Amino acid sequence: MFNTCKTIIVASNSPRRQQFFKDLGIDFCVPSINYSHNLISLKNAEIAKTGILGCNDLEERPQEKESPLAYAIRMANKKVIEFAFSYYNKKMQDQSALLFDTVLANKYEFHLSFPIIRYDINFFEQKEQQEENIILSADTIVCLGDEILGKSKSKDEALAMLRSLVGRSHFVITAVSIINTAEQKLYSFYDQTKVDFMPWSFELLKAYVDTGESLDKAGAYGISGLGSFLSNSIQGSWDTVVGLPIAKCVEFLLWHKAICIKEV
Repeated sequence: MFNTCKTIIVASNSPRRQQFFKDLGIDFCVPSINYSHNLISLKNAEIAKTGILGCNDLEERPQEKESPLAYAIRMANKKVIEFAFSYYNKKMQDQSALLFDTVLANKYEFHLSFPIIRYDINFFEQKEQQEENIILSADTIVCLGDEILGKSKSKDEALAMLRSLVGRSHFVITAVSIINTAEQKLYSFYDQTKVDFMPWSFELLKAYVDTGESLDKAGAYGISGLGSFLSNSIQGSWDTVVGLPIAKCVEFLLWHKAICIKEV
């Protein structure tokens, strides 16, 4: 369906995100990277109070007064920048959020059929620019009001998350960040979907959690797996809930000439 015109690197180990590209015939690679550097400040993760992200994980918490949307975008940006640093064997001067802030500069906004934020970035050398790699990463969060439900790390935590969602509506936000190394630009956009849960019984929720699917999933459920029965309706893109707004990604990659329509 598509020809791949530039080197596309998917900086995600998520098999669901990778499958979207495979299904569309878009060539990509997923390099094996040892993340020896970490842009996320563990100090912030330890002291922040907002967000239901679990007590035993290393997910960074939202900053003070940071909205779920702003948090998702910031995390997607950090993921793609961290990957780029590791991919090009860059050495960071420190591991604080200050370094992350110095990488992004000159923020611009423009529209395709959806809003996009573009930043100038400043850590590639001329040789690396000529490679013109397209590096894509994403971050998906589940939010109930202003609280973020991260990845459950235990069955008890997963059950507590699901009990907070049943019979209510929540939003799933997936933010996407893409670096073009030749342009020295970072592009960021997002999509969100409203999900309604049925008022399922405690026994049924516990039976679902006992399958093990809840663990390590945002919001403690997988809508593309056994957890598909939990939702009775969604408003928006199902792909966004799975982990990647594929329509927006395809539109961006076509506009960016990273892919083109295959001629029959």
